[in-house]
Amino acid sequence: MKRSVSVFLAALLAAAQLISCGESAGKTPDGDSTSGSTDTTENVTEAVETSGVPDGTDLGGESISIWYTTKSVSVAETYVDLNPELTGDILDDAIFNMNKAVETKLNCTLDFFNAEVETSATGSEVKKMVLAGDDTYDLYHIVQWNGAQLAAEGCYKNLADAKYISYDKPWWDYKYMKEMTVGDDVIYCLSGDFAVDRTRCLNCVYYNKSMYEDFYKDPDGLYQEVLDGNWTWDMMRKISSEVYSDLNNDGVIDREDRLGFCVNDYFHLDSFFYATGARATERDKNDIPVICLNSERNASVMQGLYELVFNTEGVYFSGPLYEDDVKNRQHFEDGNSMFLPGFFYTSEFMRDMKADYGIVPFPKYDEEQKQYYSDVHDIIRLMVVPVTCNKVDEVCAVLEEMAFIGYTDVLAPYYNVLMKNKYARDDVSAEMLDIIRNNCSPDFAHMTDLNSIGYLQRKLIQAKSSDFASTYASYYPEAQKKLDDFIKVFTENKQ
Repeated sequence: MKRSVSVFLAALLAAAQLISCGESAGKTPDGDSTSGSTDTTENVTEAVETSGVPDGTDLGGESISIWYTTKSVSVAETYVDLNPELTGDILDDAIFNMNKAVETKLNCTLDFFNAEVETSATGSEVKKMVLAGDDTYDLYHIVQWNGAQLAAEGCYKNLADAKYISYDKPWWDYKYMKEMTVGDDVIYCLSGDFAVDRTRCLNCVYYNKSMYEDFYKDPDGLYQEVLDGNWTWDMMRKISSEVYSDLNNDGVIDREDRLGFCVNDYFHLDSFFYATGARATERDKNDIPVICLNSERNASVMQGLYELVFNTEGVYFSGPLYEDDVKNRQHFEDGNSMFLPGFFYTSEFMRDMKADYGIVPFPKYDEEQKQYYSDVHDIIRLMVVPVTCNKVDEVCAVLEEMAFIGYTDVLAPYYNVLMKNKYARDDVSAEMLDIIRNNCSPDFAHMTDLNSIGYLQRKLIQAKSSDFASTYASYYPEAQKKLDDFIKVFTENKQ
């Protein structure tokens, strides 16, 4: 007999790893200890986390200027404002209060500048300003996919030994930052709880519980399949085929039909690929990134992805336009798709969906895969200090305090109130979010581009090709050159 979902989850979550991608002991946003069980019969005094900025630190009214943007290039993506007004919205108010608390504690002013530059252009804009010696801004909130790579071009300060920043604390995603660097003494791009992006941009799969009940009787049945380790690409293909119906009788799989799911030719492909545990890079004995994409398993995964997208009844491969992603989501909201590949933030668009939906991880490649993996959408924003900054200590004090207060006062309302109680529609779905968040597995190549070697799954599917070997061969030389550039900068030019 199958174990009940609630009992299994209780045991699973009791042993879950930290809520942060980091590996330090601390607390999850809902206050549960992650350092071990506690005997409630004993009177135990729990240590209280404190910021790395000592009480009494006074920045003397210093103004810290922060460049950022919320203007998305895609109608399917939104960005949280770093400088909101008090609106009554839970997240806006939490961020507003965090900023004011930082200013009060440190006696400083946070001078935010929303550049309203499309996120696709943030990398080029930041590079232009920094390399021109423009010292207007002390901090840049960059977009990962086009900004992280600028570390190899000498744009950012090395913050590995920055004053005040306590990387061992749970408000910093040290594991995530470590994956973007080479060696232990270089950190250029910061990921932490000064923003909710690292959580908000996690990938997940939504499923229509009403449709699932119609076909398989139990609306919560997919949760049990996830927990039993059966949620794989083969299962997703099987369900997609079983629910498919050619509603317009044209003999073609399109959005006029009842589908398993729609998939676009960009971000969802990354999610499927990295959820298999596939890697574009790994670390050698000296902790240096090495391109490892050309392996037998990765080739098999790439072939499997081709079959999933193009040779699965009930799967519709949509075009490259961002509007297509909105149409795919609308198809799901209208009750015409079983699944919707997406991200945590996707739920913010689905408040008015009438049918109930559940949230599960992206499927495993096969049942031999030991665990589920999650990935972060590359639109995540990171904080960097430009080489033009002349008040690094003051800036780092602000960053530490923002991350600390963000961890205690912003992440918790977002994750536990909004995601788990507003956007998630049942208790089990809410607990699935923990499984997804606790299994974040970033990859250096996906974070820094490397001539698209970390995006090769996109290139193949966009070309409707399954020829992994020749595609890899065409991208590898330039990718290795870019990786060599990163290694050189990170190991020799530590500014």
